[in-house]
Amino acid sequence: MPLSAISKKILIVLAILAVIPLIGFAQTSPDAFLGHKVGEDRKLADYGQIKAYFEKLDQESPKLRLEPIGTSTLGKPMIMAVITSEENMANLDAIRDTARRLKEARGLSPEDARKLAKDGKVVVLITCSLHATEIAASQMSMELAYDLVTGKTPFNADDVLKDVVVLLVPSHNPDGNQMVADWYRKYVGTKYEGGSMPWIYHHYAGHDNNRDWFMFNLSETRAVTNVLYHGWFPQIHIDEHQMGSNDARLFIPPFMDPPVPNVQPLTWRGVNLCGVNMAYDLQKNGLSGVVHGRSFTGWWIGACDDTGWLHNVAGLLSEMASVKVATPIYIEPTEIRKAYAEKRMEFPDPWPGGWWRLRDLVDYELVLSKSLVQTACLRKEDFLYNSYLMAKTSIEKTDKNQPYAFVIPARQHDHLTMLKMIDILRFGGVEVEQAGEDFIAGGRAYPAGSFVVRMAQPYKAYAWALLENQKYPDMRQYPGGPPVPPYDNAGWTLPLQMGVACDQIDKPFDAKLENIDKAPYPPVPAGQGQGAYFLLNSQLNASYAIVFALLKDKAEVYRTKAGFKKDSFDIPAGSFIVRNTPEIKKVLPGLLTKFSMKVLDFDGVSDIALSPIKNPRIGLYQSWKANMDEGWTRYMFDDLGVPYATLHNKDFQGTKKNKINLKAAFDVIVFADEDADIIKTGKPKPESEYARHITPLPPEYEGGIGADGVTALKTFVEEGGILVTLNEACGLAIKEFEPPVRSALDRLDQAKFFCPTSILKLKVDNTTPIGYGLPEDTPAVFSESLAFDTWVPPAEWDRKVVASYAEDGVLMSGWLVGEEYIARKAAVVDTQYKKGRIILIGVRAQHRAQAHGTYKFLLNAFLYPEAK
Repeated sequence: MPLSAISKKILIVLAILAVIPLIGFAQTSPDAFLGHKVGEDRKLADYGQIKAYFEKLDQESPKLRLEPIGTSTLGKPMIMAVITSEENMANLDAIRDTARRLKEARGLSPEDARKLAKDGKVVVLITCSLHATEIAASQMSMELAYDLVTGKTPFNADDVLKDVVVLLVPSHNPDGNQMVADWYRKYVGTKYEGGSMPWIYHHYAGHDNNRDWFMFNLSETRAVTNVLYHGWFPQIHIDEHQMGSNDARLFIPPFMDPPVPNVQPLTWRGVNLCGVNMAYDLQKNGLSGVVHGRSFTGWWIGACDDTGWLHNVAGLLSEMASVKVATPIYIEPTEIRKAYAEKRMEFPDPWPGGWWRLRDLVDYELVLSKSLVQTACLRKEDFLYNSYLMAKTSIEKTDKNQPYAFVIPARQHDHLTMLKMIDILRFGGVEVEQAGEDFIAGGRAYPAGSFVVRMAQPYKAYAWALLENQKYPDMRQYPGGPPVPPYDNAGWTLPLQMGVACDQIDKPFDAKLENIDKAPYPPVPAGQGQGAYFLLNSQLNASYAIVFALLKDKAEVYRTKAGFKKDSFDIPAGSFIVRNTPEIKKVLPGLLTKFSMKVLDFDGVSDIALSPIKNPRIGLYQSWKANMDEGWTRYMFDDLGVPYATLHNKDFQGTKKNKINLKAAFDVIVFADEDADIIKTGKPKPESEYARHITPLPPEYEGGIGADGVTALKTFVEEGGILVTLNEACGLAIKEFEPPVRSALDRLDQAKFFCPTSILKLKVDNTTPIGYGLPEDTPAVFSESLAFDTWVPPAEWDRKVVASYAEDGVLMSGWLVGEEYIARKAAVVDTQYKKGRIILIGVRAQHRAQAHGTYKFLLNAFLYPEAK
């Protein structure tokens, strides 16, 4: 019987509806969206384009949902694509809850955990291009997302995504991605194509944004950390990077020795399983030059990928050989080092050399990323159950040399910085308890209010690693030979860096403890700040922040010349006395509330020896060589409200007719850690190991402060200015000013003296202005740092050793070879030259904005008492 027209239309509609589930929605490819192939020579997608593409894919595919995860330092929205099956999309809350319950382990029997692992979904986090010049992964992310939702994979993507939730962050440095893309495009076709930018690719941190993953200073770090340990609890995480160009094409795990000892063996096995599967799939696809077990160690450096190890996450790192951003390079076979031209078990298929393009990086990263997703699917129940098993083991098993707990006493040199540390621990997932009563632990009495971090917790490895003093293994190139340098840190102990007392307790003890969610900052007492004057304690970093704010409001501020007693309080030298005018009374309550501060009121101060201070005009030098330490110095200034202006080379250079008068504009000029030759000339010495890595910059960014700048600095100091040099920048002062100070470590080879980034003990004279507020025994970060010899000065000079390295027991955390060469040497020297001063701070006083315990060396230079 012939079909009616209506029946035919119904059949057509039914046929279309039947086909739609098979073909899905018409998804736009990234090539079509961008107008060029992803990874094409000299073509880049900037962050705005990447974000727009993911927004389009979000509209077109039910398998991808775009989520905001935070805001970048400069205000860009940070995004994460959730990629999984449609069924899973409807159950994401349950998937997250399952991951959380397994991660926490408590209250689950093995049988419960097995069932959750069977029913749950494995979560894989892929983060891209944290280091913005390592831009390939951010480009690749668009194609990876497209391939996963359209099934352009070597596996059945529909089946895999039923068991896997992929979290894809296309860039966790969006500001830097935009900077790099803009700079690259501007100079394509010129001799500057593919060269370095003259500034760091993160507003504050540059490359060091991958050293912030336990301190959480940066908004980008906090956004991804929230995904890792608070929102999604992924079992697997890979952070995709790039490295140098000339050797292997790609590094993937397993890592090389040494391992950080706190990590669970099952974590390493999971990391290695994923890495080996990636290597197999890369080889299967004919991609050569893949290495493991070299260059990148299993020692924790506070990076994005390796912090996961300490949270029972299979944290992986990939490092692709770089091109010149998006410009291809040609590598001669003879330019490849022999170690990467010969077959080895960890490197079975060397790359022969030739052309190397951005698209090559994209191809490798697509294969390794898809391989990781497939491995997660194949071992789904293992990864989920192992998450539970590692948490359970952390809670129940006592490892070799494991303490019972760490106790953070309530009474501290700077209790507000201690509370900041408690919040840092909590954000990283560490369980912290507070004592409701006095107790005894390790033979020592602790007051109520003290904090306890017991090791029996899911993230034991993380808590333990942060709070213990590290001992880096003494690894040598050959017996009795030079040390094998670590990849980065040898020690990082958080309490030492922050100047917080923290005691390791090996044996169990009884105490009335209660879990806390956040640090209990003390309430601000009512009625304080009503006297004619009030005092701020120089031991507290927060006091300095308040003083800078008050000086901005034209407060009259003094510093005490010596310590004294007030009622039951011991007042340290250098404390701040502020005249409490009606104007100050208006702003003071808000400041005290902001910083949870208490002040001491005084009716009069005639019996206290005081020196006035003024609101300092501070200049901070910024070279055109992308100096990370300068960025961290700015972060510290902004965090504490320190007023400053950024100085560039031109600000030190006048003309024959118009000489630069620095003293007319500034009271203090700061040079962050930087080579003296770069500061003066814009280039390292030709024999420097870094010289060949310097790429030409446009003329306006070349050079340094020059001889005229040095002359202007000398005049600045002679006329009463304060010059502050940090770490290697001290070389500028030593070379150009010739103070009664010299480096004591020059010409010592590594077999005699070697100290990779570690924490050393200083002895501080806290009765002198630069030492005000610091404890007599102060831990300090030593990282390519200095030790000084001083001597009786000539007539125009004077000097004061503010801090010196301890006589013995110098190493507190990390690795030190040749203690005898540094013991008792000066670390911080306050010199006077004519009317001005040069402060040489030979340690990393503000290291990565982590070293709160030594901030005051720098802060005191800004608030130096005026001589009457």
